[in-house]
Amino acid sequence: MTTTTTTRTTVEATTEPTTTEMLRELMREVADYGRDLARLAGAEWKEKSRSLRTLAMAAGVAALVLFTSFMLLTVALAGAIAYGLDSWRWALLIVGVGYGIIGLLSLMPVSHALRSGLFQFNHTRERVREDAQWVKHKLAA
Repeated sequence: MTTTTTTRTTVEATTEPTTTEMLRELMREVADYGRDLARLAGAEWKEKSRSLRTLAMAAGVAALVLFTSFMLLTVALAGAIAYGLDSWRWALLIVGVGYGIIGLLSLMPVSHALRSGLFQFNHTRERVREDAQWVKHKLAA
C-alpha cells in the first residue's frame, strides 16, 4: 500500500498543472501585484500629502482673495460708470487691484508645484515600467 501511495505522488508531481490551476495562480499574482502597486502609490501619496495640503490651503486663500478682488473691481467699475469719478470709487479700484495682485502672487507656489510635477508618481510609474519589461523578457524566453 505504501508503494502505491509513493507511485501516485510521483505521478502527480510530474504532471503538468491544469489550466484552471495556472489561471488561479496568475490571478493570485496579479492581485498581489495590484496590492503592491496600491501600497506604493499610497506611500507616495502620504509622502506628498503635506505639500498637497499646504498647496490646497494656498489655492483656497488665493481663490478667496481673487473673488474679493473681482467683487471690489465690479463695484468700482459700476460706481465709476454710474456716478462719475469720485474719490471713494478710486479707493475701491486701488484696493481691488491690490487684492488681485495678492491673489495672483498666492497662486505662484501652486503654479510652480504643478509645473515641477507634484502630481507625478515617479516611483510607481518606474515600478510599472520595470515590471512590464520583466514580463516582456519572461514571455520572450
